[in-house]
Amino acid sequence: MSTELINRITVKKDGVYVSSHSSNDTSPYHSWRCKGLSEIYAAEGQKGLDREVIRMLYEYAELRGSHKSLDRYRYAKDAPAARAIYQRFIDQIDDRYGQMDEADQKSVWYKPTEKAKEYRAYERDMREKMYSEIAERCGEYDRKHKNRDLGR
Repeated sequence: MSTELINRITVKKDGVYVSSHSSNDTSPYHSWRCKGLSEIYAAEGQKGLDREVIRMLYEYAELRGSHKSLDRYRYAKDAPAARAIYQRFIDQIDDRYGQMDEADQKSVWYKPTEKAKEYRAYERDMREKMYSEIAERCGEYDRKHKNRDLGR
């Protein structure tokens, strides 16, 4: 399984552009309009975009390079506070899984029982909350750097 390597994220008038390539691909980075991120940005603004980028970084993508568009996402994801948020939510998800009996646990990904379906819905909801909470740190980054820029 490959990882998407991202070296730039840019919001333009017509949508969100990502410069990336797959880790198992030897071609250079290429910039492309990401339909999904563009739709989320149009519907939810910067907070929605931040949440989805954070989701990508936890599930299948990594940041590469030093483009300034990546700084806010590194700040949000790599800080000890983000690791604490992640651990808090994962512990809750794991606790919920541990409360199911073995038959329900075995069925989570194949022919799920009602309890397994409830667990999967709970996990989706908790991950959504987790990504949103971590993404709030992007706004914190923006405020810190705006204040720093104003002080110059």
